[in-house]
Amino acid sequence: MPGILFDPTMQGLAEALTLRQRRHEVLASNLANVETPGYRARELDFATALQDAFAGQETDDGAGLAPRVVEDPTAPARADGNPVDLDMQMAKLASNGTGYLALARILGHRIGLLRQAIEGTR
Repeated sequence: MPGILFDPTMQGLAEALTLRQRRHEVLASNLANVETPGYRARELDFATALQDAFAGQETDDGAGLAPRVVEDPTAPARADGNPVDLDMQMAKLASNGTGYLALARILGHRIGLLRQAIEGTR
């Protein structure tokens, strides 16, 4: 629903925030299963999902994007078959959180500019 107030950039930023939140859930799931034998580390296909978000693609039901969760190809398996590396997952989680905060600030700034334009203030 692009319009005067909610242009494609605003919608893309909002979708990027949602994708960051979904990636956080996947990474947290990996951390929760760090000691589970046979568990396979997962990763959100973030780059493709973000590209789709800014391209304005939606699912057939119009409910937004459904990003793919794939097996993490960068994780080497341990003896128990579980490739989850605690340090690597924590680093990914921290990086994802920083990206989320940056996007939230950008979106908040854009909303503040809209508010100023509506109110006619500086």
